[in-house]
Amino acid sequence: MGFWGIGAILWLFGIYSILVLTSFLLKKLKVKYRQIIEWTLIFVYVLSHTLYHLNWDVGSEIYFTNENEPFVGKNQSFIIVFGIENQPKLESNYFTNNKILIPENGILLTSSKKETFKHRYSFPVVGSGEKFSATYFEQYNCYGEKNYKFNYVVGTISDLGEVDYRYRDSIGDLICEKLKNEEFKNNLKVGYENGNYLDQKEVLINYQNLTKLPNGLLKLRNLEYLNVHSNKLKVFPKSVLEFPKLKRLTIGYNEIKTIPEWIGGIKNLESLAVNGNDLTSIPDTLLTLPKLNYLLIRENDFNELEIKETIKKFEQKGVKVQYE
Repeated sequence: MGFWGIGAILWLFGIYSILVLTSFLLKKLKVKYRQIIEWTLIFVYVLSHTLYHLNWDVGSEIYFTNENEPFVGKNQSFIIVFGIENQPKLESNYFTNNKILIPENGILLTSSKKETFKHRYSFPVVGSGEKFSATYFEQYNCYGEKNYKFNYVVGTISDLGEVDYRYRDSIGDLICEKLKNEEFKNNLKVGYENGNYLDQKEVLINYQNLTKLPNGLLKLRNLEYLNVHSNKLKVFPKSVLEFPKLKRLTIGYNEIKTIPEWIGGIKNLESLAVNGNDLTSIPDTLLTLPKLNYLLIRENDFNELEIKETIKKFEQKGVKVQYE
């Protein structure tokens, strides 16, 4: 039945209990027109429940280009960016589905707030919903000098039935550039919690399905600690070489298969966490890093005999290796 099903039953039982208790009190107190009051309460309950059901059961129909071309096909994606000043509002969908017309470039800017959008989608073409997936409300941080932000929803139809996060990341950089150039504006707070962009020493971006590092992140030249574990990078982003002061890099759980030779260029690196990936070996290049003192490598695909020999070499160099 699930959480929501149990919740609905409890809610209905609670309302029913209130009606029974109200009827008992009206009878006990011998209130005049008791039956009229009871029937009025029942009518209000049925009406409110019906309206709630109608409101809950509707959502958005997504169309590309014009209303005659529904959102179907392979590998189509769109992004809705909320809270953009001087942009049209989305149609309301209180009791009927609304039609959302996606521009040809796949980017819909709206002044509507994210709270007004329902995460329920309707597809005119049978079977489209099975291939569709969308994010929930998320906030994109642009980083860079100003660290602009925007709220968005991304949707994708594909044979995999998964959100195309590569699309999200490429479009994210584009929208950040337009915000930076003041091509459009929103009312989200600009900047960092502490100091300006050159004061940022640590950045944590976890569970965001990143397929690459945001372009704006590369502006943080004084970064010393970068934590991007639990994303979808799949390869070591070479852009980390843009952080000359980087001391700690945590990049676990990213489906990474190899550590590149160029990692030897991160001369100030002291700690590297690559746990939870698909690594089969650790390159000797890491032994050339003069300041490396900690290596986290558990939960990979190493050969037991080979990795024990590798660990021994690192420990002889004074590097603490956490494997088990």
